[in-house]
Amino acid sequence: MNMMNKYLSIDIGNRPQWLERASVNEQLHFGELEQQLITSQADLDKQLGSHVSVQAYAKSVASQLLQLEFGSTLDPDELMITSRYSFDVAWNRVTQEDRRSLTELMVCGLHEQGWRGWITFEGEGLPSGLNQQWLEEVMAEDMRAAYGAAYRSMFQRSEVLATMVRITRDQLLLSAFGAKLQGHLEDASLRRVQRALDGEASLMIAPLQLRDDTRPLLELVAIGSRSPSEDDWLLYAPDSPGGQDWYQLPSLRQLSFEIGGWTATSEGSDYLLWRSHALDRETVSGYMNQVFKLPNLWRGVALAPTPYTGAEVLDTIVYNHRAWLVAQEEHHTPYGYRTATQQQRQNFTRMNCELRAMKTIEVREGGFISYERFCHQLVKQIIEENLLSQGEKVAIDPDRICVEYERGQQTTLTRLIADEVHFYSTNAVRDGVPSFIVAADHPPITKLSIHDIADLSRRLRPGEKYIDMLRATHIDREKGFFKQQLYMGIMQRQMRVAILRALFTGRLVREHFEELMKVVAAFDSPQPDWPVGESPDDVQHSALFKLHLKGRPIVDAFVFRLHVGGKIAEYLYTPDAPDGCELRPFKDFVSAVKTRGLGDYFYGRAFGKYQPEVGTYLTDLEQVANFTKAPILERNSRVTDLYACYYDVVTKVISDVDEKTQSLEEIIIGLVSKSVVSAVSAIAIVYAPVGIALSVALFAQNMVQGVRAYTEGNRTKALKHYIKAVIELGVLAKGIHGLSQVTKLQKDVIGLLGDVYTVEKLFAEISGQPRLHERAWEVIQEVLDDPESITSKTTIS
Repeated sequence: MNMMNKYLSIDIGNRPQWLERASVNEQLHFGELEQQLITSQADLDKQLGSHVSVQAYAKSVASQLLQLEFGSTLDPDELMITSRYSFDVAWNRVTQEDRRSLTELMVCGLHEQGWRGWITFEGEGLPSGLNQQWLEEVMAEDMRAAYGAAYRSMFQRSEVLATMVRITRDQLLLSAFGAKLQGHLEDASLRRVQRALDGEASLMIAPLQLRDDTRPLLELVAIGSRSPSEDDWLLYAPDSPGGQDWYQLPSLRQLSFEIGGWTATSEGSDYLLWRSHALDRETVSGYMNQVFKLPNLWRGVALAPTPYTGAEVLDTIVYNHRAWLVAQEEHHTPYGYRTATQQQRQNFTRMNCELRAMKTIEVREGGFISYERFCHQLVKQIIEENLLSQGEKVAIDPDRICVEYERGQQTTLTRLIADEVHFYSTNAVRDGVPSFIVAADHPPITKLSIHDIADLSRRLRPGEKYIDMLRATHIDREKGFFKQQLYMGIMQRQMRVAILRALFTGRLVREHFEELMKVVAAFDSPQPDWPVGESPDDVQHSALFKLHLKGRPIVDAFVFRLHVGGKIAEYLYTPDAPDGCELRPFKDFVSAVKTRGLGDYFYGRAFGKYQPEVGTYLTDLEQVANFTKAPILERNSRVTDLYACYYDVVTKVISDVDEKTQSLEEIIIGLVSKSVVSAVSAIAIVYAPVGIALSVALFAQNMVQGVRAYTEGNRTKALKHYIKAVIELGVLAKGIHGLSQVTKLQKDVIGLLGDVYTVEKLFAEISGQPRLHERAWEVIQEVLDDPESITSKTTIS
């Protein structure tokens, strides 16, 4: 557990300018404070030992097992294992291959008996008994469950708490001195920090809480006078959205306004959400959504009760930090997970593995092709066929052909078609415009004229052709079979994962869990259609129903209606819900909209032509306190074939284009980006967290260094790592080592997307730069040509 902030450790060759500008004495003092904090952190790590993280715990256990069984000193972090697992989708065999260290595999866990595939150890000279059978025997106990059970007791030890107090003091002193060097704190304010840390009775140092019904925020601390005073209040907010760690503010009210200003951005809301207590996070998430829409709902912050002074002045802050850490671990491995059967935990692991594979396939070939890529392929095919009919065979790249359709107005041939720019070429010879230029690295073309391109621009109508393609390759039951089956398979697995997660987090009783699983399993076989006019009360068995609001369908949101013990139980299923809760009692619908921020979620899933009506209803729910009208299940809404759900997704795209609520390209970009982000996050994390859903809205919540932020819950940090990884693809050309400089996350992105063109388009969309450097293309192709460099591989046969 690392309690240290961004100051540690500042490399000599990479010092910030504010430290370089400081005097020699100030630099020496900063170095002393920094070393003091490093020493304190090292003491805490030593006291926690293998319990410092679940990875360290797994490594310790693995090392002991290797030593006891084989007398081996192999490093579990370096001992690599390849697991290959195959399953069937739409009459195709899908194989998911993952390369992990022994430590990672022990944290990730095995599949249930009979579904484990093949596991092999890599390397030469390994002990003969080091094989899959040995691994299955030693992994009989779930590593995460064991770690979670032992974690709380570590923070009950007095020596651990004493060291945490020391770290907190050292961190505040170091960061305050750094803030003084940056000009964020005056000398007098720095002295007040020191006096407060020394326990001066006239000063208070207190954590902050967002609302009376929530626990204090992690590491947000206010320092001020206990009695009325004209002295400034000091706010400590490490890595805050305001760009500072320390703030001088004239009053507690102004301090509240400062923090309230952060809620105007998603980064600021995420910052406060991440620092809230795990048990408060759903409440805080809804509150942040409300404040974002209506800033006047901001209630300000309050000082948490802090009776301690003198030597105990930091106890409130440290106890809050301890409670936050313990709750966070409880969030990762809740009691329901620790007490679940091994079969249930291992089934959870397998479902996530299958989801990872299927989402990869969805991005590559089973989902929606981007509109720009469709236009690229369409114009490429038409021009190549036209040239071939004239005896010229050329591989056309419309991105490398630049068209000047009016004087000073230029674009690529792909964008010309995608944007439906229509022009005539009547005066092209006389005026020199319109014209086109083929890039120097493109094969020469002799029989393509500007008249051909002008004619193409007017008659092609790519939007209509894209809609025709959707009807032919997505909706048609025969031609779209693979895409439909893939969607339905993903949907079933997402449901199973959500149901298991609800069981693990205590949202479900066991009887309801088993009945929900039966409803999902029923879609493995054909079900008879419902009779016309069927009402939910006519259905005397457990079933899945589509959600409607004001009588209008909400795409990809459902209600499970269970018959258990002669009683009815209803659960609302909301995949990718913004609060991370995918399964909740249907009776909680109103509170989910009022306090959990699900209004926009449901609005976005309504057909564009119905959004005004649905939006009015949702806005009333959000803003009118005494309006609590809940939706009801409609007639003819029972789901008997998951194809109907896929049909709704595709027809919503077509309908929204017809209604012109969004451009076709905007709609498809949204769908493609969602599937890419979801797949990248599923591939990048080592193991699926238990306590919160892996959703695009809460993308990769523990991927420190691009891999672990999804488990921790820090969405902002994770998303920054993802975006940075993609943008830095553009600077691969600056290196000389090629493949070796590509990060694991970048390899995951490259391997997922599967070709250089798609990688470049993602890079262009995120970075705003038009093209990757030629050397970057080469490096990406090296990754694609070297399958061993990609740790997660999905193949279909």
